[in-house]
Amino acid sequence: MDHRAPAGSTAALHLRLESFRYSEAHSETLREIEMEFSPGSLTVIAGDSGSGKSTLGGVLSGMLPRQGTDHCGGTVMLAGQWIDYSPEHSPRIDVAGWARHVGLLPQDAGLYLSRIRQTVAEELVFARENEGMPRGEMGELITELSTRLSMEHLLECDPAKLSGGQERLVALAALSAARPSIIVLDEPLAGLDSKATKAVTAMISRLRAEGTALVVLSRTTEAWEAEADALWNLADGTLLPASDGTGTAALPSKRRRPSIAASAEPLLAFSSVQLGYKGASAPVLSHLELEVRAGECVGLAGANGTGKTTLLKAAAGLIKPAAGKVWVAADAGMLLQNPSDQLFERTVAREVAFGLPKKSSQRARVPLVLAQLGLESYAETHPYELPASARRLVALATVLVREPQLLLLDEPTEALDSAGLHCLHEAIDSVLQRGGAVLFSSHDERFMSLTAHRVHLLS
Repeated sequence: MDHRAPAGSTAALHLRLESFRYSEAHSETLREIEMEFSPGSLTVIAGDSGSGKSTLGGVLSGMLPRQGTDHCGGTVMLAGQWIDYSPEHSPRIDVAGWARHVGLLPQDAGLYLSRIRQTVAEELVFARENEGMPRGEMGELITELSTRLSMEHLLECDPAKLSGGQERLVALAALSAARPSIIVLDEPLAGLDSKATKAVTAMISRLRAEGTALVVLSRTTEAWEAEADALWNLADGTLLPASDGTGTAALPSKRRRPSIAASAEPLLAFSSVQLGYKGASAPVLSHLELEVRAGECVGLAGANGTGKTTLLKAAAGLIKPAAGKVWVAADAGMLLQNPSDQLFERTVAREVAFGLPKKSSQRARVPLVLAQLGLESYAETHPYELPASARRLVALATVLVREPQLLLLDEPTEALDSAGLHCLHEAIDSVLQRGGAVLFSSHDERFMSLTAHRVHLLS
């Protein structure tokens, strides 16, 4: 292989990947990929869950291949230096040194945060503090970053108590503070409201203007087509040009919702409810009035931090109201925004069956639910070895197997590909058709319009 960079190349990173296979896998996850990323460029790589996007992000960021386990062949040029990989031997990578050049914001953005700082302001400059940046300069950087993303109101908040969208904003700001020459973003707009989405896209434009190369990994190219320098579709481990708009997770243009009976009884009601957290200066929600009837699907809309997750947790009985009354007339089951928070067993089948009495009708439903969500082939797989879409569906299966009358879903479309979205719609319809109700939060306006009978706006 010719290890010289192309003539006239000014690439910050050049990747020639012949193949990549995880140690426990029987087939290659990636193969025959060559890419280069120039300063100030925006490259978008789209693909369904399981296509290898996150694996490619791990290779670009130096997190993969894992020393002595994964099988990788090819070369990468970073900061003017070529690094050789071979199926027999992977070089020892200085991950911390690599991160000074390439920063990765993972799909679960909370994994980027240190979790040892008490405020968002401290979290933003954690990396620069470790480098010895003077305190005065750190203060200026905090002001600059918070202004760019309109997050001044979050600076004194506890990072552990942020909403999913707020957490993503803080993680992006903290990553940009480290000033790598290349930033890889895995689903950077997931869980963001319209205001935060505009702030993130504006920040990406500014980073590019300053010479940072951006690589976006996404289900779809749709939001990036006007600005991207290169659009790719990753399918079966191989890159194809996506300039024709391929690589999108499509929803149907129309959908028939199950109808609501005129005599339907309420299954959930909030009356003059106030919700908040211990130690907070103000309640999250006040004077909340909401009713959800049998056969009804209600969407919760609102900006990040307006209390959608808090409301759902109260409906599930995980949070007690400070005032008012929450009335639930049915068994409730909740899908959390981060599926990792409810997955802990060794296999998918054990996960879905966890806590169910032996020889019970619910345990007998495990294979039926796995089939309903297209998870039969993963029954003996560890949940954390699954692609993100399948992992979210496993978390949903742990809820559906108990046949709750009230299904609560927190940002259920995050990370779902086209097949996963279809399964989610079928699961919602099955609950409604047997007389249950569904209450869900989402920033996905298209999904909201196709799914909800009505929308309750929080502000």
